[in-house]
Amino acid sequence: MSTLGRGTKNAFRNTTRTISIVGILAISLSLALIMLLSLQAVKAKIKSVQSSSGNTVTITPAGSFGGFGGGGNPFTSAQVETIAQTEHVVGIAASVSDRLTNNASTTPSFGPGGGRFEGTGGTTSLLSPIDPSQLAQRFGGGALPTGFSLPVEVIGTNAPQNPIAVNATSLRYLSGKPIDGLGTSYTADLGVNLAKKNNLIVGSTFTAYSKVFTVVGIYSAKTTRADASFMVPLATEQTLSGVTGPTSITIRVDSVGNVTSTSNAITSALGANVADVTSSASRVASEISDLNSIRTISLYSLIGALIAAAVILLLSMLMIVRERRREIGILKAFGSSNTGVVGSFIAESVTLTGLGGILGIILGIALANPVLSVLVSTQSSSTGGGGGFGGGFGGHFGGGGGFGGPPPDRGGGGGGFGFHPGTALSSLHAAVGAGTIVLAVFGVLLIAVVGSAIPAYLSAKVRPAEVLRGE
Repeated sequence: MSTLGRGTKNAFRNTTRTISIVGILAISLSLALIMLLSLQAVKAKIKSVQSSSGNTVTITPAGSFGGFGGGGNPFTSAQVETIAQTEHVVGIAASVSDRLTNNASTTPSFGPGGGRFEGTGGTTSLLSPIDPSQLAQRFGGGALPTGFSLPVEVIGTNAPQNPIAVNATSLRYLSGKPIDGLGTSYTADLGVNLAKKNNLIVGSTFTAYSKVFTVVGIYSAKTTRADASFMVPLATEQTLSGVTGPTSITIRVDSVGNVTSTSNAITSALGANVADVTSSASRVASEISDLNSIRTISLYSLIGALIAAAVILLLSMLMIVRERRREIGILKAFGSSNTGVVGSFIAESVTLTGLGGILGIILGIALANPVLSVLVSTQSSSTGGGGGFGGGFGGHFGGGGGFGGPPPDRGGGGGGFGFHPGTALSSLHAAVGAGTIVLAVFGVLLIAVVGSAIPAYLSAKVRPAEVLRGE
């Protein structure tokens, strides 16, 4: 019988022991895989937070609350230029949002006293896909009348491809193309739910502000609010709504380290009575601190699980070698080489570890996200983490903007960044890729070799004469 075949067969000589060793190895290896996936998820999230939200600054008119608080005035072109020319600013976006009442609605206004969030308001042929709720009744100042339809949010933006334009963390076009955010055309991109509610596709038309708009794109942002709204070019919205300038500006700073100084410079240039400047620096620092805590736990747990698996295999193989000492001596007495004896034990070790690895990988993939959720919950409880006020309540009512190209007459990158509402912990997700599986298989083989190295060496030291003399 070949060395490989003999070693593989030996792995099943004692069924109870085989099941025990494989089961314990599976638990250790599944924990190692879970911690590896958690570590990868945390590292990816830290990188994402630092690059997409850690270097953003939001500027709104002083005293306003997403255009709803009643304070401040829209920004002028000169003020936008001042912001764009501030040192370290490498991307800028501006937005204006409004709520439009359906033409056939029996209630022409929305909110106490007929007020709207911002802009002059208007009508549209679109029906909101969102059903009125108890909160709508409270905000509307009483019971909703028969035939009431919630207003439809329109967002004027200069960067429709960026999720922040619709206050979301992701945005994908399902059909058509993005509008030209820098143009003045009557074109629109519709959220998927709004399009389905009104039976609209790319090329369809609808009315808003008594103008006919053509649908050029349909997107999905995976949030109820975003998928129930539509985007138009910024200049078009400003003209139709009567808002003379942006009511929300978000900038991207070249590095996280320059966020505070850039915020202070903008506040100083515009004046604290003109603009409220808020950065994500403190929030991001808190989120990264939480993520680093989970990363530390994952790293130490990964190392501990791998060491435990190797030690378990080592002790098991040592026990097996001692039990088979007489057998080893007889094999050598009949001409088996040290290489053949050592190879059979390595094959047996690889077989046991391989079985444990297969079961461990299956368990690890199945339990990765539940365990990661427990880590997140534990960390959130210990730090009092949760969704931020700005990302929750403020994000629900406030207008959004996307990031366009570099500031006027400035070099550097443009779009491709956005604000992630709430804590980064809430969006952690462990994903298994081909690279991770390859790494897991390599780890299993490494543990098999390490765990069998010493037992294999001891088996090679067995002398047939000493064993047979003892018999």
